[in-house]
Amino acid sequence: MATDIRRVLWEKYVLICAQAGMTALARAPIGVVRETPETWRMYRLLLEELAAVGARDGVELPPDIVDRTVKAAEQLAPELTSSLHDDLVRGKKLELEALQGHAVRLGEKYGVPTPMLSAVYAALKPHVDGVRS
Repeated sequence: MATDIRRVLWEKYVLICAQAGMTALARAPIGVVRETPETWRMYRLLLEELAAVGARDGVELPPDIVDRTVKAAEQLAPELTSSLHDDLVRGKKLELEALQGHAVRLGEKYGVPTPMLSAVYAALKPHVDGVRS
């Protein structure tokens, strides 16, 4: 049962981490991310990296987790952003460490390359504490 709970949590984490990362990084809703080939490709790469990290962490994710998550993201309302995006544009503290930071650290721990996750993390890190005085 615990394995199923971890799997379900990771499935949500994969979606939320990619969604939050891309809407915050692009400072745009998911519809814009989907319509822009470069950001949509990056979204998928984030999913692939997250799935690889999860698998290395011992989570039995479905083999089609990336494709299923892309299909789920295609169904999201085009105006949808994320709390990470909203906090960023409002100058609030970011939940960056719990999202991209966690995945990057796990990738480092297991030797799983996370170039896209690391890029999102690095780009948003200066804003982690909100607006600087």
